[in-house]
Formats: sequence, structure tokens, C-alpha cells
Amino acid sequence: MEELSSYSQYLELIAAVIGIIKYNHFKHTKLKYVLFFLCYVALNEFFAGMCYPVLGIPNYIPYNIYYLVHFAFFLWWYSSLMFTRSRRNILLILLLIYTIFWLIDAIFLQNFSYEFLNNSYTLGAVLITVAACFYFIEMLNRDVVMHITSSPYFWVSFGLLVYCVTYLPFEVAITFMVKENLVIWSVVLFIINSLQYCCFAIAFIKTHKSYTEHLIHPNE
Repeated sequence: MEELSSYSQYLELIAAVIGIIKYNHFKHTKLKYVLFFLCYVALNEFFAGMCYPVLGIPNYIPYNIYYLVHFAFFLWWYSSLMFTRSRRNILLILLLIYTIFWLIDAIFLQNFSYEFLNNSYTLGAVLITVAACFYFIEMLNRDVVMHITSSPYFWVSFGLLVYCVTYLPFEVAITFMVKENLVIWSVVLFIINSLQYCCFAIAFIKTHKSYTEHLIHPNE
């Protein structure tokens, strides 16, 4: 049961496969970057699983690098979705702050090679929550009336928000749990990871060839 949370990686792979199948429907939009990120995550999971048994390298290293890539990517991605310059600039500043904090955490606060950078992960979850809230605010303030659940970006944001908002209180609570009760954390991680990747899959399914939200400009 302790390893239950690891099974969510199969849902992550399924979401990536759905994205690859539907790629032609959204390759002209910024949603394609989420698919690229999911492909990286799948490769990182495979590499992390092979690190110690094959290379003798602790798998803390690829996971800690993943923390940086994950949160830096989504902060950049959300900044590219913002129509309001002030929010875009705030997210870019938060991206810079997070990168600097990750470096400090990896070099001075925790052992990069032999433990997870939990400080960086927790801060990243807070910042992604802020970014997703910025996006929802912009969606609600649009002049164009649309059903928000028809937007793939809504589903990506909803999945991330559910994950981060659920993760944060449990991460705090885990410090007070005895080792035998970590099974609860494993179940929670499995559920919220599953919800997140299901939302990503729905996002890809919702796309169609005539979809025009957040198009990629030639200079991007």
C-alpha cells in the first residue's frame, strides 16, 4: 500500500499518449507545451527508476531536478497565458524567485543527492496555486462569453489547483505522522495525482483542429 502513489505514473503515461494522439488538434496552441512537459515527466520517471539499480546513482537527483523543471515550467507557461501585463510580470518574478530558492535549497539547506528538496516542492506548490488562480481570474474577466469547462486550459489549471491545494495541508500534516501512518499519505498522493492526470487527459480530449485559444505566435 505504501507504494500505491507510484501507480499514478500509469495515468500520467495514458494522459501523454492521449495528448500525442490528439497533437494535431492543438499543435498550434500553447497547450502543446504541456504535452512536451508530460513526455519529459514520463522519461524522468523511467530514468529515476533505473538510476540506482543500473547506474548506482540515488534517484533523489532526477526527482530534485524534476521539481525545478516542473514548477519553473508552469510558472513560465502561465505567464505566457496572461493577458494582463502586471500578472504576467508577477509570475515571471515568481519564476526567478523560485529558481533562486531552489538553488539555495539544493546547495545549502538540504542534501541534493540524498534527500528530496521538500522546501522547494512546497514553495513551488504555493506559487502554482497563485498562478492557477491568476488564470481563473482572467478567464472570469473576459469580455467573450464562453463555457469555461470547454477550455482545455481550464482542465489543466483545475488539475494543478486540486493537486496543489490538497498537497499543501497534507505535507504539513505529514511531519506529525508516525512512520506507520504514512500509508495515508500514499493513498492521498495516489488520489490527487490521479485527478491531476485525468484532468490533463480531459484537456487533450477537449481540443479540436479549429481551436484558437492561446495560439502560438511566430516569434514564440
